[in-house]
Amino acid sequence: MNLLIHSSARVLIRILLLLCVFNVPAVSVAQEAAESDPSQWVMPNANYAGWNYSALDQINVENVQTLEMAWTMQLGIQDSHEASPLVIGDTMYIVTPKPNYVYALDLMRQGVIKWEFRPEFPDLETAVRSACCGAQTRGLSYADGRIFFATLDGQVFALDAETGDVIWRAENADITIGETVSTPPLVVNDKVIVGVAGGEFGVRGHVTAYHIDTGSFRWRYYSMGPNNEVGIGPRFDPFYPDDRIANPALDSWYGDSWRRGGGSVWGWFTFDPELNLFYYGTSNCGPWNPDYRREWGVVELDEQGGLTGYRNNYCASILARDADSGELIWAYNVTPQDQWDLDEPSAMVLMDLEIDGRQREALVHPGRNGFFYVFDRATGEMIVEPWMFVYNDLIAGVNMETGRPRYDINKMMFTDLEDRQNYVPDAEDVAVGWCPGIAARNWQNDAYSPRTGLVYTSTSNTCGLIQMVEGEYVPGNRYTLRERGGRAPSPPDEEVVGELQANDPIAGETVWRVQWTTDNNTPVMATGGDLVFQGGSNEGVVRAIDARSGEIVWTFRTGSDFRNAPITYIGPDGRQYVAIIGSARTGNDQVTADTEPDDSARFRRAGSALYVFALPAALAQD
Repeated sequence: MNLLIHSSARVLIRILLLLCVFNVPAVSVAQEAAESDPSQWVMPNANYAGWNYSALDQINVENVQTLEMAWTMQLGIQDSHEASPLVIGDTMYIVTPKPNYVYALDLMRQGVIKWEFRPEFPDLETAVRSACCGAQTRGLSYADGRIFFATLDGQVFALDAETGDVIWRAENADITIGETVSTPPLVVNDKVIVGVAGGEFGVRGHVTAYHIDTGSFRWRYYSMGPNNEVGIGPRFDPFYPDDRIANPALDSWYGDSWRRGGGSVWGWFTFDPELNLFYYGTSNCGPWNPDYRREWGVVELDEQGGLTGYRNNYCASILARDADSGELIWAYNVTPQDQWDLDEPSAMVLMDLEIDGRQREALVHPGRNGFFYVFDRATGEMIVEPWMFVYNDLIAGVNMETGRPRYDINKMMFTDLEDRQNYVPDAEDVAVGWCPGIAARNWQNDAYSPRTGLVYTSTSNTCGLIQMVEGEYVPGNRYTLRERGGRAPSPPDEEVVGELQANDPIAGETVWRVQWTTDNNTPVMATGGDLVFQGGSNEGVVRAIDARSGEIVWTFRTGSDFRNAPITYIGPDGRQYVAIIGSARTGNDQVTADTEPDDSARFRRAGSALYVFALPAALAQD
């Protein structure tokens, strides 16, 4: 099917869309635009459900080999660019990593800047120092004729999409205690919802809502603490018994350790308009050293290895909240008493699945702990038994009655060797090696194709080695209390480090894999042309992969690495375009053997740059 749209019809669609913007609630505008107008890309991950999917099929398996560079733009920032662009009408919007500049590009003129916005940073140096693992932002949001975004230091802005003028500004973080903001805002109903990062700094994670028109504060709820501060009230109805206790986010912590408990919100949100629930995952527990969150040196497991004592709700967890009130509806602790940095920042993917002859409203999530989860998104019940999608020697499986992962006691962390030897008598060191090390996958989002029914996930097949140490909490300083050292164990197939996987959430199996000897740390996009697009994070290439077979069908060298998902849209000329932003140079000019060297070397960039691809004009008109 050719989705080439006649220019006059496209203009009419855009006019109608802009008229609607000022007359209907933001949720319906954004949702309608995402689902019924694939010519645009109006929000992070393409739609509220987090699919990273476009129905456009002008570029498809049959013709993708002819895809070529259409135009490119240097952004001039050498940092990890983790935010994908938006396309609304004939304008592309880009936000850069620190210092978080916003650009509006004219697609009628191959990216000529229409306006730019450069926010003031009262103390950028402190914000950068407080940002764990890189000073990034992960995207913009759009609704009601406005662009919404947050800066690293916690400023939340609403900009006029046509002019770049500031409509309102709010403060969302305290960088003096290690809070920063990397999340793209979620815009639903009359709310702009923003999270906060800082799990490595002993912060207590929270989500905050602001009024869409004024930026006025509406509510804030935390990941752990007393019920009233977490948003736990009469509507809280978790599925599993460990959460059906009087104070689940307080009594699961030892003493007042919850005050520094991590559980920050630094990834993405998804939203179900019918249930009016939004979903997100929380960061690692703070500090990593579990002895500071439990009775010192004491581990309580059931007969199957399920953790019963001091589970540390709700860090490394999935939360479902009401979008209007912020109330917590259900929660699930994916990795209780997390000691391995197995947080859950990636988007929760929402889809309807037929399971055992019953239609279910599902939430699908390949977890950082290496297990693939499928939940009923209304209740939090696991409706498919979680299954291992990368090598894992930490968790043997999940008890479907209790919801508890079954831990290997050998992988539990202790500060003192004597304490560890109480559980592992032959232990000779406090350092523990485990797989998957740090993460089976990171923050990179998945893609879901309704055509194939498959979820496409970037994975890493690595192991880690860490030992726990003592220390004190100092506001604004890192608070992990762990050290690395020694040689980590190796997975059975140590030559395979990174994979792009296609997973069937119903059958509970991996349908195909594309394997590499380097990490695969880049999000993906799927299209109606039965293609999956991805930038190779450490290889300096952009690829298209057959969504059904896993065959690499197109490769383009750039020399940049990639940390954001591609997007696709219909340009003013009626052609389908694919756009992606490269980050810093990989250091290797010819970094892959997928294809023969070609003339794409002229497009190599030493810093961040926007790359835009399309079919040749003659072919696109066929």
